[in-house]
Amino acid sequence: MKSTIVHNPAAYCVIMAGGIGSRFWPISRSEKPKQFLDILGSGKTMLEETCDRFEGVAPFDHFLVMTGEKFEEQTLRLVPALSPSQVLTEPERRNTAPAIAYAAYKVFAIDPEAVMVITPSDHYIGDERRFTETLNQAIEYAATHDELLTIGIKPTYPATGYGYIEVDPERLHKEGIGKVSRFKEKPDYEEAKQLLLSGNNLWNSGMFVWKASTIVAALEKYLPEVAVHFAEIKDFNRAGAAESVREAFVNSPSISIDYGVMEKADNVSCVLGDFGWDDVGTWNSLQRLEERIELKDASCIFREDSPDTIIRTTRPGKKTIAIGLKDYVVIDTDDILFIAPKGDEARLHDLLKRYAKETGAE
Repeated sequence: MKSTIVHNPAAYCVIMAGGIGSRFWPISRSEKPKQFLDILGSGKTMLEETCDRFEGVAPFDHFLVMTGEKFEEQTLRLVPALSPSQVLTEPERRNTAPAIAYAAYKVFAIDPEAVMVITPSDHYIGDERRFTETLNQAIEYAATHDELLTIGIKPTYPATGYGYIEVDPERLHKEGIGKVSRFKEKPDYEEAKQLLLSGNNLWNSGMFVWKASTIVAALEKYLPEVAVHFAEIKDFNRAGAAESVREAFVNSPSISIDYGVMEKADNVSCVLGDFGWDDVGTWNSLQRLEERIELKDASCIFREDSPDTIIRTTRPGKKTIAIGLKDYVVIDTDDILFIAPKGDEARLHDLLKRYAKETGAE
């Protein structure tokens, strides 16, 4: 795979920004989820950071942002360089497969041989130059191969919060790309240690690269119950197309692209990514990043004898002091103070969901 840092003019970047960020409640709310927040303290929202990052991968007029209907205006205000036609909206959440099908058929109608990059809007990338090189290598490969590519991250510890991808280790280490033999759901700690030691398992980043024609063929083969609805839309720009899209979503099952296509297809390969990646999806992940980057409000937070405790406030300049508080999460907003033992991520997520509903502040 040849390296380049100049973006491919035929590439399209699809940014998935439709989630509600429930794992970051109470800072992330249903009306303003994490992709529209400056979670990392960089001065930019996560969506803005993602758009900036991918300008070296695809032309900006080839960006498509997939988000909920109620976030359309918010997206256009936040990223004014986007035209309304570049914001694709979901009338209701149906997981990733229908959303990706919508984008795929739209791009396919423009250019069947265009290469699509699919990315979530909540990633941290430490080495952006290396990231750009890796994505452009994947685009070059996808342009000449009818394969579905996923970006796998070289694991650095036995993570239980990520899915894993098993690949052909010989080709992976020789060419930076390997045939995928299986996808593995989030493991427990003991299994995660074994996966790390095996040397042929990567973290599943949720980033994909493929030709529009390749993913359309895969959708029609493995998920016809989704594909049929979007295939019927012949012109996505015509008057009335929005209603056709709405019907396609409503009539599609709620299913992920991983389960619906990637785990079934026989033409899936994985590109090795080693560029300081993290999925900023939980308070635990943000704590990991606190050790690598200086968060904007860190100077107002004081910890004494409080290891592994996460403290965040939405009130700039407010001093927060924790003494003797081990392994807790403390989130202070204008209307809610949330304090809970951090414990395992699954239990914390259940707590966040429960109290978000009970307070009516999801």
